[in-house]
Amino acid sequence: MKFKLIPRKHPGKPEADPLYYASVVRPEKISLDTLANRIAEISPVNELDTKTALMTLARVVPEYLAKGATVELGEIGRLQVNLSSKGAETEEDFTTDMIKDCKVSYQAGVKVKKVLKSVEYKKE
Repeated sequence: MKFKLIPRKHPGKPEADPLYYASVVRPEKISLDTLANRIAEISPVNELDTKTALMTLARVVPEYLAKGATVELGEIGRLQVNLSSKGAETEEDFTTDMIKDCKVSYQAGVKVKKVLKSVEYKKE
């Protein structure tokens, strides 16, 4: 995996010199077509059926996430929604207007974690 170094200043110490942090160099975006083609190469399912299944997955997963469900994707991992909100002094004081953000988090499965642990890094 290629990476580059990005200088970043510390927000609490604007006068300090920046520190350099690794950032992934993303060579390309993998499209749904590319993904379906690759899956079809290594499975008995043809590309069109694979693409249809992936498109359907992309329609169904958000439905479950919108209900607050955790979506298990087998060895790939799981998706779940996390909320960010302002705090209230009591439960009665809390209103839905205090919810600031709703984000999806991904937790890698065992197989994905194993592959990522074996990645070799190369500075670009």
